[in-house]
Amino acid sequence: MHNHFLIAVDSGKSTTKGIMKEGTLQKVKFETKVEEVSNLGADLTPGSYSVEFGNKTYLLGNMLGESKMDFSLSKKTDTHRICIYLAIAQLLKKSKQNIVLSKISLAVNIPISLYKNEKQKIEFSEFIRNNGDTINIIVNNKPFLFRIESIHLFPEGIGPIYSNLNLYRQKRVLIFDIGSLNVNIQEFNNLIPIYDKMVTADLGVNILRSKIADKLSTEYGISVSDSDVEAIYRDKHLIINGEKMVESKQIVDQSMTNHVKEIFNYARSRKVSFSNSEVIVVGGGSLLLKEHLKQEYPAAAISNDPQMSNVLSFLTILEAKHHGKS
Repeated sequence: MHNHFLIAVDSGKSTTKGIMKEGTLQKVKFETKVEEVSNLGADLTPGSYSVEFGNKTYLLGNMLGESKMDFSLSKKTDTHRICIYLAIAQLLKKSKQNIVLSKISLAVNIPISLYKNEKQKIEFSEFIRNNGDTINIIVNNKPFLFRIESIHLFPEGIGPIYSNLNLYRQKRVLIFDIGSLNVNIQEFNNLIPIYDKMVTADLGVNILRSKIADKLSTEYGISVSDSDVEAIYRDKHLIINGEKMVESKQIVDQSMTNHVKEIFNYARSRKVSFSNSEVIVVGGGSLLLKEHLKQEYPAAAISNDPQMSNVLSFLTILEAKHHGKS
């Protein structure tokens, strides 16, 4: 259909991912960090964006610190709405079609707790759709005008189930989606999500980062911030005044091992069975914890592209729904 685009977006606490198929698969990804600004004078670096919407100007992306991440449990926030709109605009920018007054069919994620609440789903849908009104945003001084004609909400943490239908059609699968704030756990049986096996644990990697910061602060008598831990992940050790703290690596490794154990134990405490199940781990946190996940549960499969895993399934379902109507 002319000027009509099927777009899937996964707006996570840490990173927003978007995809669209136009010949080949088009992808965008940027950090979910937003701050309202006025008179923005700084030059934008790659991975950062200026967005104007609703008579307000926002700075998004990697020029902002970790404190600008939105850790509220709800996704009905300006942060996520602006990030979803930016993902749509960036994908439209990649199109070879005429994108003026584009019509969007959107697939987007919603927390499991809200997915189970019909009233919350309707309110979120209308919020993201801008109540059906045309959405006019300016990204890095380039205007975009589009309308979200339909929206489909999917629970967080469905992983690669629907982008690899034949692979999982006759299986029971457990998906662990390790995000920044939460870990979403879902069971699928022959592609069907089991409603009472949709659970969420407050065990995302930002929680782990805080634990590590606290332990290192106590051990070495200095203030270690959450952002310091990012550098410690990279360097494998805490470094103080240029000196590598050799024992710090063991503290970090043990914290990560314990955190992975907590994730699996939480699932068991919620009556999630691992018997005769294929375990798949997705989400950005799976990259950080890959070695420790394999130690704790060697049979676990780590997705090849864990950050894009959910959104690929969203697009597959969206395409099936759209083609079913056409």
